[in-house]
Amino acid sequence: MRTNRFFVLVIIICFSALVQETFANEALETPDQRLRHAHSSFHEMMAAPDKGIPLDLFNKAECIVIIPGVKKAAFIFGGKYGRGFVSCRRGEARRFGAPAAIRIEGGSYGLQIGGSSTDVFMLIMNETGMNRLLADKFTLGGEAAAAAGPVGRNTSADTDVLLHAEILTWSRSRGIFAGLSLEGSTLRPDGSENRKIYGRDISNREILEGDTSVPAAGRELIVTLNRYSGMPGDQVDVAQGLRGGRVTLQNIHFVTGKADITPDSEATLSKVAQAMKDNPDWKIRVEGFTDSTGNRESNLKLSEERAESVASWLADHGVDRARLTTKGYGEDQPVATNKTDAGRRKNRRVELVRVSS
Repeated sequence: MRTNRFFVLVIIICFSALVQETFANEALETPDQRLRHAHSSFHEMMAAPDKGIPLDLFNKAECIVIIPGVKKAAFIFGGKYGRGFVSCRRGEARRFGAPAAIRIEGGSYGLQIGGSSTDVFMLIMNETGMNRLLADKFTLGGEAAAAAGPVGRNTSADTDVLLHAEILTWSRSRGIFAGLSLEGSTLRPDGSENRKIYGRDISNREILEGDTSVPAAGRELIVTLNRYSGMPGDQVDVAQGLRGGRVTLQNIHFVTGKADITPDSEATLSKVAQAMKDNPDWKIRVEGFTDSTGNRESNLKLSEERAESVASWLADHGVDRARLTTKGYGEDQPVATNKTDAGRRKNRRVELVRVSS
């Protein structure tokens, strides 16, 4: 009897020590560092030849969950824990928006010894899966139908499993475990991380469905997600357009009636910043235009403020402000009729003009 008790005590002590060692660094890592790790893990996985998430599935997904370095420790009993982020597509452009913090937790039982760190990726494939993601918590394989996703650039997405799965999962293992089972794992919002990132109490629903701006530490991640999204018209050759003297920026959007740039604009703006860095002798004028909704004076002011917002974004991302000037034209110089929604969308635009040094 004493031998059995001693054996159980040894197991508990060993497991406790292993868990403490496995999760020791978790509390030391900041949310900003985690956002950078989420970017690097996604970028490395997608950049690997013939590996990564198939782009046809990625383009169909409503949201993506990235949890870098999910910790798994086991000594007879096992446990999983990790912190990461989710980003969802927004609006007609279907661009990825601000990241919301999320946690994964789970346990297992079996004859297992060891510890590992694994990057976990999930695609939320439909509105039902997205609604579950916005709940207080949900269990993979329980409330949500989850399936292991295929690997490869051109993998067919036509199998019954893939067609009916709400969530597809991938893992990138860097530890001694051969793989990671997500069956029975629980996902839940991470309010304390959101508070640190955004400086206030904010829910995942507000972040993912609202117009929350992308935090500085998350910009690289969101830009990379949108770069891989493969949406038509995104690949604007800004440098080529500026060599010709003028370019109209595609996918630049603002909060309605305001000059606040929405997160789905940052992929295009990043291309502008890179073109300016690659051509250090260039100077440009940022020009803003509106449709005819509202009065002329307000539209002129709004166009000026939007042009200034674009210039400020570029300056914040490494472009010398002295190389940038701005001008607003309001509702003047329309390129389409203001009598239709499609025409008004075309008239609400930002153009870049290369000016003489």
